[in-house]
Amino acid sequence: MPREIKGTLYYLQAHLRYSFIIFWSIMIGVLAFSLIMKILLASEETVVSFDFSIPIYLFGAIFGYYIVKNTMPYLIKLGVTRKSLFVSVGIHILIIALLNAIIANTINSLLGFFYGGNIQSSILVEIEAEETTLAFTHFADIFMENTWLTRVVIDTSITFFLLAATLLVGLIFYRFGLIGGIGSIAAVMLIFILGMTKGWLVDFFLKIYENFSFAFFYQLFAVGILLYLLSFILIRRITV
Repeated sequence: MPREIKGTLYYLQAHLRYSFIIFWSIMIGVLAFSLIMKILLASEETVVSFDFSIPIYLFGAIFGYYIVKNTMPYLIKLGVTRKSLFVSVGIHILIIALLNAIIANTINSLLGFFYGGNIQSSILVEIEAEETTLAFTHFADIFMENTWLTRVVIDTSITFFLLAATLLVGLIFYRFGLIGGIGSIAAVMLIFILGMTKGWLVDFFLKIYENFSFAFFYQLFAVGILLYLLSFILIRRITV
């Protein structure tokens, strides 16, 4: 099984490479364009605002479903066992979440270093150097000390949660078809509406808000792991 897992991970990594390179090429290109425009339109009142977090969250949300639709069926055709597939995909999405978080926040930190800026603890992080002001936004700016490690932990936990959630949704659609998938989403929405109208879900969200701390993101990561463990029920029955 270890050799099978290694081969499966290699296939998943090779399948991701093109999308990963395109994604980060676009991200870095947009950032470079923003900085160039700032220089060309030099104005003391102009602020370049850029947020890497939301794009990597969206990347995770989309790629979780993409894995189910475009890689799992082919791996099964190649003879990969369900257990190896489950372990390999779990390692793969964890690597995606961690790698995206590291790249995004390393770029953030490098810009802060080269611009010699002063990162403030606020909703809007501004990096100032001579006539250029570059602004970043992040959850860490609002709730806690903004450091490279806290940003990486936050982004990894959110991205992994979204990857696991959308992968589970993708498996439901793949296993039960369009009707089963829409029915499952409708059931979740019904539970949400009932919870909000009855008040117990409102109390739950209020409790989270009142006790919000950095530990929330560890808990969110744990929920992501739980969702992925639930996906094994569907992966072990997946067919092509």
